[in-house]
Amino acid sequence: MLTVTPEEISQFRSQLANSPEALAALDAIEECEGDLEAATQLIAIETTDAEVSLRGDSNYLEKLAEKLSNIICQEEFDELITGVLTAAIAYLAASGNIPVALATPVVIYVVKIGKKQFCETAKPES
Repeated sequence: MLTVTPEEISQFRSQLANSPEALAALDAIEECEGDLEAATQLIAIETTDAEVSLRGDSNYLEKLAEKLSNIICQEEFDELITGVLTAAIAYLAASGNIPVALATPVVIYVVKIGKKQFCETAKPES
């Protein structure tokens, strides 16, 4: 289980202050006591997520990130993920055609495990 500490949530809040959807995602992460997986499932249920087949899966976050790895592992995503995360979240949401609220925990997940490590182990769906 990958968790986000209250301190990290606070840092993300200041970075994402101008994005109401991202802040709502942080509220869900906080509600789930920092459990990124549980929060992602909660957000997926609350949003109009087309990935219904993944709901309830204990690895939903990981599978969603892998599904989006073709976007996350692009070189231009490096710049976005090392800066203010709002740009990375907006880019992932637009490119992956998912709600900003759902892109938020995916970006946090990739930041937590490291983009390089994620991209070395990700198996994108073909």
